Amino acid sequence: MPTIRVAALLVVAGRILLVEQSREQERYWLLPGGGLQFGESLEECLQRELIEELGAAITVGRPIGIVESIAPAAGEYRKHVLHVVLAASLIDEDSYRTADELPARDPAVIRAVFHATPDINHLDLRPPIADFLQACLKGLPPAIVYLGQRW
Repeated sequence: MPTIRVAALLVVAGRILLVEQSREQERYWLLPGGGLQFGESLEECLQRELIEELGAAITVGRPIGIVESIAPAAGEYRKHVLHVVLAASLIDEDSYRTADELPARDPAVIRAVFHATPDINHLDLRPPIADFLQACLKGLPPAIVYLGQRW
């Protein structure tokens, strides 16, 4: 059964906020957010997840991207995630303009770092949507973009 993960595109001073997590021996980066719970709206999920993970209050905007992540059939790790990316902004954004990191409150988050555009290409980003994120820095898409299946 597919799960829905809601993620925030948070840009401050031209940098995108990404969180580092790990699974087994792997470390990787992703947009902050998390799993949608029954009866919860996308906005409610994103606000809850950002408070839980980082203690950060946000204003949620519109959906800007959808991407599917389906684990390869041959692997033991069976997962199908529908990622819904929403534009968002940090409340009191000015206080974050010079910050490099936000403190992590969730043990699943190793750290939360503001990354400049060139850095994004060198990260193990999951799902691999660096091209989409870079395009969003130039301007949000006028409509929601379906990015296809990316693992």
